[in-house]
Amino acid sequence: MKYTFLIVSIFITTFVCGQNAVISFKENLLIKSNISTQSESFSIQDNGQSVIVNANNTYRLQVAANYKFLGLKVGFSPSSRNSNFKSKFINPQLNIFIKQWIQSFEYRKVKGFYQDNHADVLAQFPNLKTTSWIGTTSYVLNDNFSLKHLTHLTEWQRETAGSLVPTLKYGFNRLSNTIENQKIAENSFDIAIAPAYYYTWAFKEHWFISSSIAPALGVRFTTEKIDQIATTKNTFITRALDFTLQFGYTSETISAGASFNFDSNAVNKKLTQSVVTDKSYASLYFGYRFIAPKFLKRTAKSIEDRFNL
Repeated sequence: MKYTFLIVSIFITTFVCGQNAVISFKENLLIKSNISTQSESFSIQDNGQSVIVNANNTYRLQVAANYKFLGLKVGFSPSSRNSNFKSKFINPQLNIFIKQWIQSFEYRKVKGFYQDNHADVLAQFPNLKTTSWIGTTSYVLNDNFSLKHLTHLTEWQRETAGSLVPTLKYGFNRLSNTIENQKIAENSFDIAIAPAYYYTWAFKEHWFISSSIAPALGVRFTTEKIDQIATTKNTFITRALDFTLQFGYTSETISAGASFNFDSNAVNKKLTQSVVTDKSYASLYFGYRFIAPKFLKRTAKSIEDRFNL
């Protein structure tokens, strides 16, 4: 009986909210910056042994601008002055918001990895590089829940609510390295479905706590190449679980907060080179809303009129 009551309570909270549950700021230009401890690691299989290598990025910065139906974001990592070994990271992203749909296109490139033992660097892999083109398509089922309040800060979730957010993830990833004048590469195409669920608890008008869980199941097609010649082709089943906890403050002009993320990925077989499956990281963010300049208003309106957005 208690489980029935719990399910009914969640259903009512998710789908029955007031008319002012979500306030939109799409007419304002939002500028956002955040810093995170997210890092990139790989597992290299060598004669049955696994070697963990990391990018030398202690933290990453992101700057974003969102207005109406469009969002742009660029991520990068400052060079470490305390190390002679450098890693390069760049991550531009394009986001499109159309009603309850959120479409994202992302490019990621990381080059330069090392194996360490606490403070001692054991080995360097300056030519090890990963390049990714990633896309996600999400749809928010509950009109009274705002995913953009959490991810893009273009809305304000005023009332407690939750929603199922079916998400399709797809992308191409290339791992490459040069060993003894041989160029070794692993190309993979991934596609997965993630029935994510988000819940935001709003309290004291401006404050909120939110959590989400996103299990995912997909397929990965890989091709290993040596000097541009394909040697091995495989198909794998992939599994993933993403959990996020976020809290923050929102007003008419300011959004600020922190989020904590745990991400676990697995494939049904071992690969020669693969992303380390489990990682967690934290991030701090701050956003400020401005009156959009006239040229931006004119440009956005012309696009809206042309495509009937």
